[in-house]
Amino acid sequence: MHARIIWWASLTLIGGAAAGITGWSLYYVAHDIYGVPHGLALLTAAVYDGTAIAALYLAGQAVQEGRSALGPHLATLGMAAISVYLNRIHAQHIHGGIGAFLLFATPTVALLLITGLAWSAVRARRRAEAGDTPVTLPRYGLWGWLLATEDAWAATKQRAVTHVTGSASPAPQPHQPVDRSASGVLRRTFADMDPADAIRFAHSATPHVPPGELAAELTSYGVHVSAVQVALVLGHEPSRITLERSDAPDAAQVRSAPKPNKSTAILDAASALGPDAKAAAVVEQVRRTTGLEVDEAYVRTVRSRNKPPAATQQAGPPAAQPTLPGTGQGGEGYN
Repeated sequence: MHARIIWWASLTLIGGAAAGITGWSLYYVAHDIYGVPHGLALLTAAVYDGTAIAALYLAGQAVQEGRSALGPHLATLGMAAISVYLNRIHAQHIHGGIGAFLLFATPTVALLLITGLAWSAVRARRRAEAGDTPVTLPRYGLWGWLLATEDAWAATKQRAVTHVTGSASPAPQPHQPVDRSASGVLRRTFADMDPADAIRFAHSATPHVPPGELAAELTSYGVHVSAVQVALVLGHEPSRITLERSDAPDAAQVRSAPKPNKSTAILDAASALGPDAKAAAVVEQVRRTTGLEVDEAYVRTVRSRNKPPAATQQAGPPAAQPTLPGTGQGGEGYN
């Protein structure tokens, strides 16, 4: 941005100086030397300056559109040559010599040099975009050109011949007009950016857009990224997928289910292991099935407290003795 400001400021300064000095010099030649009236002398200077500026503009447009700028270039050189000749007459008339001649002619020549360099840069970019790369001098370095001059020139000539006779320089493609729409400008802006910088730039403008939509939006502007890549650049956590079993108990039921009593858990474990199970085995069974922590002493206490009492035999009534006739007592004989 600063470079563009400096460029336009320099061009404005040089162009203004060239137009002012050339116009004043031409006015002096027309009015004071050839006796042209004041008004017509001003118009003469304006015609020269205006024609040169118009030719420069047409040359710039031709270069921008990829057309030949030979006609505007010739017109600009012709007007500049006439202006320099009249500047020389002005310098001779005032006996200024070479110094005055250079003072009057240099601004116009400087303007032509600057615009010519600018045309060359734009023309080179257009040719590169069309795939037409001109042949350039190889970079052998100073010592290479000095110590191997003949070989360097032979290699350069062979390179030029190959470029001209071969297919190294394809036919220039027709110039495509530059898209000045908002989408075209954004597309060119993102094309010059690093994909990660483009993701951060777009995210700063729309911070609440999810990665998937942001990736689709960037893809529409020529930045081909995926939602995963956007999430990685922005530091988002990957989405988690939770699978729920249909036969799993509901969370509310799990929370409301009462925890088993230790005594009940010990009795259930002892019942599952059998009556001969050791206390240590019951402790392990309780820990594995319910998660409760019990010790062996407590297991023995619970088992002894809930052990069923031993079966006791109840004695029935004594057997009745037979009663003999004639006696009041059984088991006895007659007296």
